[in-house]
Amino acid sequence: MSALDVHAGGGFVRGEGCRLPAHYLELQALVDALSYAAQQEMGEAIRRRDNLARERAYGKWLGLRGLLRAIEARTDEWLPGELAMLERIDWQREQFRFPGIEAFEGSLTEPGAPLSS
Repeated sequence: MSALDVHAGGGFVRGEGCRLPAHYLELQALVDALSYAAQQEMGEAIRRRDNLARERAYGKWLGLRGLLRAIEARTDEWLPGELAMLERIDWQREQFRFPGIEAFEGSLTEPGAPLSS
């Protein structure tokens, strides 16, 4: 049985007072593994002279690095757009609130029901 079989899709329950930084080591291991894969992918793309694949791999690496910066709360490294998006996380529901989602908030209606103004 692989580590992925053991940990993927866990069905784990969050303990009282558990917060994201408490899982830093596990998240760091995931980011390290996936970042290394992205670096390997980037190296292969460079050898093939495939600039698009190189940029995609670099983008993956940057995104993964951003995860650790968020967990570390390194606000000094965030761009204004990144800060604005991080502020949209609803930690009570553990959900990112997509920009524009407010347009869909309101009471639910049946399909075909008249719209209220």
